[in-house]
Amino acid sequence: MLPYQLIGGGSFTSSASVARQVVQVSDRPDFIWVRNRTAWGDDAAETSVESWWRYGMAQDAAQTTDQADTTGILSSEAVSDNGFRVYSTANPPQYAALATSGTDITTANPAIATMADTGSIQVGDVVRVTDSTAMLQIAGYEFEVTAVSANTNITLNLDSSGFGAVATAGNIQLIVPGKFYPRWRYIVPLSGNVGITQAAQCVVAFSVAHDFSVGEYVSFRVPTQFGMKEINNKKGIVQSVTTYTITVDIDTSGFTAFSFPASGITSSDPFSPAVVVPAGSGPTPNGNPPGVSVQPAFDNRNEWQIIMGSNIITSTSAVYDWVAFKYDSFNGN
Repeated sequence: MLPYQLIGGGSFTSSASVARQVVQVSDRPDFIWVRNRTAWGDDAAETSVESWWRYGMAQDAAQTTDQADTTGILSSEAVSDNGFRVYSTANPPQYAALATSGTDITTANPAIATMADTGSIQVGDVVRVTDSTAMLQIAGYEFEVTAVSANTNITLNLDSSGFGAVATAGNIQLIVPGKFYPRWRYIVPLSGNVGITQAAQCVVAFSVAHDFSVGEYVSFRVPTQFGMKEINNKKGIVQSVTTYTITVDIDTSGFTAFSFPASGITSSDPFSPAVVVPAGSGPTPNGNPPGVSVQPAFDNRNEWQIIMGSNIITSTSAVYDWVAFKYDSFNGN
């Protein structure tokens, strides 16, 4: 009988733009191994042609094998950040809030948060903004991180160019969103979209990638401070989706324009954020045969995840092989 069992494995092609990968396994892994199949032995300079992590190592750490240019000679390295992050989304690790600094959070498209310490934040992570002085309208909101300059700044999935003032202080906390119903999403302005468009079929933009699906019913919670009060509590059917938007069969062309409130309103007239929540499931439009779509917004999709950071996935558009093992017993540290 083997002293371990294979709980996950396979291969994937890394993104063409972002060196990071998320894979799912059935249980907490005790040992993870990854190899860059594309770069292995090609004699090109490459960090982490092979990487591994074992139970007992810190989150975001890894041990790697690097490959030298022209010679293909291998060398070893230990990294303490942007390595492997392992957790269950049902019980994720808790991260300390990190302070913004300098220009703090800009009024720009996209918004940039200046930070002397970016901690373990990576591209694709979700962060929560708190104590955003002079930009109180986003306090408590969660945003996907679209770019990171280590210990300098992070870029948020937000168009804050229409806001009245930059944030003069604030805290940024890395969080791991759960995957249990209801998975609602914050409505925010993104490039080319004010949050909710005025159209025969409105387009709604979110700060974090959503998992709403075509044919799903959604409902709106939009306080009066956001202008488009007519859509509050209305329910519609999702017609199409992109990573950060959904198109809904609600005619908002005659509604008041959606507009994020000014920061001063939040201190004198507190309000709840504008959000979209799952509200049911109907037949998929134009389905043949007819079907009913119930996606993760309504299901418990909590899982064990392995996040491979930029010190593991060092090549874009490269094929990687990976395996994860669970020990039957573990003796050691």
